Amino acid sequence: MSAEQAGPLAGIRVVELGQYISGPYAAKLLADLGADVVKVESPGGDPMRRWEGHGTMSPQFAAYNRGKRAVVLDLKSEAGLAELLRFADDADVLIENFRPGVAQRLGFGPAVLRERNPRLVSCAITGFGAEGPYTARPAYDTVISAVGGMYSQVVPEHILRPLGPAFSDLLSGMQAAQAVLAALHARNATGLGEHVEVSMVGSLIDFLTEAASTYLETGQVAGPDSRPRRAQAYACRGSDGRAFVIHMSVPEKFWTGLLDVLEHPELAEDPRFASREARVANYDALDVELKAITARMPRQYWLDRLAAHDIPHGPLNTVAELFDDPQIAAMQLVEEITGPDGAPLRVPVPSTRFSRSGRPALRAAPGLGEHDGELLGEASDAQERTLA
Repeated sequence: MSAEQAGPLAGIRVVELGQYISGPYAAKLLADLGADVVKVESPGGDPMRRWEGHGTMSPQFAAYNRGKRAVVLDLKSEAGLAELLRFADDADVLIENFRPGVAQRLGFGPAVLRERNPRLVSCAITGFGAEGPYTARPAYDTVISAVGGMYSQVVPEHILRPLGPAFSDLLSGMQAAQAVLAALHARNATGLGEHVEVSMVGSLIDFLTEAASTYLETGQVAGPDSRPRRAQAYACRGSDGRAFVIHMSVPEKFWTGLLDVLEHPELAEDPRFASREARVANYDALDVELKAITARMPRQYWLDRLAAHDIPHGPLNTVAELFDDPQIAAMQLVEEITGPDGAPLRVPVPSTRFSRSGRPALRAAPGLGEHDGELLGEASDAQERTLA
C-alpha cells in the first residue's frame, strides 16, 4: 500500500470550526482518511495553538490538526460570515464544537446551512447536549469526565484527582467522525445531508457500555478495579523495577500455565485461588502473591517465560518506551514528515489500512491563516461557477 494514495474519503470536503480537541480531532480523523479539511479560525486562532508558550504551533495543536488547510475568518463580521457560507455551499461536511446556540446566533445554524446546501452533513459537538440544566455550562474534559462517570472507572477514591487523557474530548471526536461517515453513507441513498448532534457526556456513557448496562440491569456499581478483577488482569514489577501485565481472562489453561511460569504449584491448592470464582473474590490477595513472586527476577525473565507458556502478557510501556517496542516498530506506525518549521518531524501514522484506497501522504498542521489566499480564491471560483 502506497502512502501516496488518496484515501477512502478523497473528494470529500470538510469545513471545521473547532477549538481545543473534540472538533479538531474529529476532523483530523477524517483528514487521515483522505478528506480535504479546511480549518476555519478566528483572527486569534484556535486557543490550543498557544499552549505552553509555543507561539502559534504548540505540540498539542499539531497533534490534533495534522493534514488540514487553514483560513482565518472573523465570523462576527458580515464579510467573514459570507465567506464561511461560501465554503459551506461547496462542502460535504461542516463540524463545529461551540456551545449550543452559538452557530445559530452567528448565522450558520443547521437550518441556514441546509437551505443553502441540502447535501451538507453538519455536525455539532457539545458538552451536555442541546437540552437540560447543564447545557449552557462551559464544557471542558475534566468536568465532563467527572459528570459522565469516567473518572469513577479509572481513578481510585483515595487519589481523588483527575487522571489520564482527555477522555470525553477524544471519545466524542471519534463518535462525531463515525456519525459523519454514517450520514455520508445515508446521503448516497437519499441525496440529502442531515444534522448530527454528538455530546461529550453521551459519548462517555456510550463508551462505558459494560458498567452502565450492568448497573441498570443488576444495580452493581463498577469501580476502577471491577473490570480487572473480572478479567483476572494483574500488573507486576520485576526485580529491575520494570512493570508488565498479565491477563488470564476465563480459560483455566492460563491460570495453570501461570503456575508453571511462577513455579509455585502450591497456589493451586490454596482455597482462595482454587477456582476462577475464588480468584475473582480474592483478587487483592492474589495480586499480593503475584507481586511478591515476580519481584524476585527481572522483567525480561518473566516475559520470556510467559511467552513460552502462551500466557497473555505484555510490558507496561511508557510513551517513551512505546515506539521502541519491537512489535510497534514492526507495524511501522511512525513516519517522518516535514514539520511546520521545515525540519524533520516524527509523527504517529493512522493504524487502519485500506488495501485499495490507501491513505494520503501525511502533512504537518497548518500555520495560522496559512492557506488564506488559496482557500478564499477557491471559494470565489466556486461561486463564479455557480452563477455562470
